[in-house]
Amino acid sequence: MRRTMLPMLLSLALIFGYAAAKSMAHERMSKSGETAEVSKLIGTSVKNPQGEDLGTITEVVTGPEGRVAFAVLSYWIFDDTQKRVAVPFGALSCKEQNCFLNVRKETLDPAPTFVSEDDLAERKLAEDIYRYFGVQPYWTQEGYPNTNEKTGGKK
Repeated sequence: MRRTMLPMLLSLALIFGYAAAKSMAHERMSKSGETAEVSKLIGTSVKNPQGEDLGTITEVVTGPEGRVAFAVLSYWIFDDTQKRVAVPFGALSCKEQNCFLNVRKETLDPAPTFVSEDDLAERKLAEDIYRYFGVQPYWTQEGYPNTNEKTGGKK
């Protein structure tokens, strides 16, 4: 009986390993497809539900696992001064070439200014930005794999 159990267990382990590897490859491919789709939003105007123009999406920033973490929103605060703000991608509602962000225009002014993708890779700053916009960081949700100290920072 023991002699037949070992080959059967090894076979099951191989089958399970193959299925897990295939699933991970499919997930990685679908995430890269997501990034390609999201990059089509660059240049899209963002409005709030009141119809105010909040700015334009100028970049998307992905986390280390390839998931889109932020959209960078650019807008003019004076005639000669432009501000860039990282907005959690989950805070945006986009359909085709129309994006909405449920905030008042005044809410963007005190938001942290986007300087570089490297800043967004720092977990605390990234979490602060998510919370500023009222969104739970996806990497803190139950069941999400631990990403240590880095969260974003790749384009």
